Amino acid sequence: MTHGHMREAQRKKTMDMLHTQKDIEDFLDDLFPRRSIKKVLLVNPADSHSEMFRYDTAKRKRYSSYPPYGLVVLAKNLRDVEVEVKICNLNHEILKKCYESESSENFDFDEIWQNLLDQDIASFQPDFIGITCMFSMSHESLKRVCMWVSNKEIPFGVGGVHISNNPDRVLEDIPIIPIAFFREGDSVVKNFVGAVNRSVGIENLGQMALNSGTSRMHLQNESVPDKEEIDVIPAWDLVDVQNTSKYGVIGVFQHLLPPGTRAATILSNRGCRADCSFCSVRALNGKGVRQRSITSVVDELELLKDTYGVSHFMWLDDDLLKDGKRAIGLFNEITRRNLNMTWDASNGFIAVSCTEEVISAAEESGCVGLNVGMESGNPEILKMIRKPGTVKNFLKVAEILHNHERIYSSLQLMVGFPGETMGMVMDTIKVALEMDMDWCRIAPLQPLAGTPIYNSMIEQGLIERDKEWRDIRFACGPFGKQVEIELGLRLATLNFEEAFSNISLDVVPTGEQITDIWFYMNYHLNFHRIFREDRPLKIEQQLMQLEYLNDVIAPENGFALYFTGFLQYKSFGKIDASVIERLSQKLDSSEYWQDRFFAFGLSCDDLTTMEFSNRYIPRLLPKGYTKSLVA
Repeated sequence: MTHGHMREAQRKKTMDMLHTQKDIEDFLDDLFPRRSIKKVLLVNPADSHSEMFRYDTAKRKRYSSYPPYGLVVLAKNLRDVEVEVKICNLNHEILKKCYESESSENFDFDEIWQNLLDQDIASFQPDFIGITCMFSMSHESLKRVCMWVSNKEIPFGVGGVHISNNPDRVLEDIPIIPIAFFREGDSVVKNFVGAVNRSVGIENLGQMALNSGTSRMHLQNESVPDKEEIDVIPAWDLVDVQNTSKYGVIGVFQHLLPPGTRAATILSNRGCRADCSFCSVRALNGKGVRQRSITSVVDELELLKDTYGVSHFMWLDDDLLKDGKRAIGLFNEITRRNLNMTWDASNGFIAVSCTEEVISAAEESGCVGLNVGMESGNPEILKMIRKPGTVKNFLKVAEILHNHERIYSSLQLMVGFPGETMGMVMDTIKVALEMDMDWCRIAPLQPLAGTPIYNSMIEQGLIERDKEWRDIRFACGPFGKQVEIELGLRLATLNFEEAFSNISLDVVPTGEQITDIWFYMNYHLNFHRIFREDRPLKIEQQLMQLEYLNDVIAPENGFALYFTGFLQYKSFGKIDASVIERLSQKLDSSEYWQDRFFAFGLSCDDLTTMEFSNRYIPRLLPKGYTKSLVA
């Protein structure tokens, strides 16, 4: 046992206490003197806190605006035991207020969520408040909501993925939390309410911690909902699902949807057959996959369409295709009912399940976009991270997807695994180029607490247990570090070409080099390949993607402007003058983009002359790499 693990074990020993049923009853008596819960307020905090929130990003509807699916399911379960429920979706309300505001001077992030929460508490007068948190990145937002609620003299508790991954550390950093629920809360929260109300025995409590600040009781009983318990239609009437997507993004295929499309999310099963070392799904849902009935799922879609006007949905499933026969039956039932809805699988498909029959049924039922998780094209890395697939599987699924041009197909990749050399990264690039998918969604490894790879990296001394977990931020996306680099808010490599070309193939890149490698991969796999695109439908899709990048996702991205111009030239024989002007202004004002354009042999003059000298021969390769990068 390492010294770190010894300290960890000692810390937990001093905090955890042996408990009896009387100890639990006494705790509940102190927290609920009347031993009654008739009303529950469920709260979804903002994804970020005020210092991280960017007004202009929210104003152009760039931030995620997912309906709080876990809360609407939990609300349905609580209603089943005659508890009145209200949902306060602070993330949605903040995005809405930002969009409706006239200027940043008229927008006060903290005042908005505090007033909204106060109003709901005053009008609803709950007996208990439940607060969820999905991402470690949102920890500070969770903390501030808990601090605010703690002053209301109303018992509250927390739950969600972040709490389940980091239970003790969350309670240490926010010691005012009296109750923490872990993993799936369907039965857990119902049993808790029943125990408070004395209609369920204390012995039925589990998957929670009761926290007094100085001592903590962990109730270990497992309460995993079975197929019947998850086969429910959520309480959609409790959230503003008609307008959720009006103020933000749901999924990663928004560019394919007509303006004004109402979108929502749906979950048809829980869990994943895979056990990838970087993923927290198994820690939350356990082993295996539990599936809802096809009838229940499609009934929910019909409700979303007919009652709330939703015409597009995103699958939240981590393993939608676990049972190929069921998946085909599900897609066929959607088609049979003639719902006329489109959908996407932003969470991704497992490659080995993407057969021709499955993808054909998916396309017929309205699939417009999907992700396939590959992560790496190096066999050693795939084995190390326990990925359920081989390079052969990935090449085969790409071949199948090429026959379905209406589906915008993306590949999910990661870079920065422990022990991954630059040569291994180049294996990933070569496989991805050979697959020739429409887009690659590349992310540096983000080791999540509670995952096998996180624990392994701590053991190896690659990350510090107490330093890393609160400060996790995605490298990409609206809160990502790459956005800050492009905005000039974070330092970047001064001479990209020199820095990148000096990375040897047998070297494991540093954290700083991973940022440059991500940028290199992003250019070659997403932008440079556009030079070779000749299929009319794909050119149309890529123009939609690039225009969405320019206007919503990444207005600072010079590559998106450059290749918008190239596709306009290829489609129409001319380039919009406004695109050339925007790119020229970007290059004139940004040394960062000047350096990157020089490194890859690009120039704004290419758009003016409509001659693209770097179209066939990429000029930048890592040290010692001699193979061609032209697929």
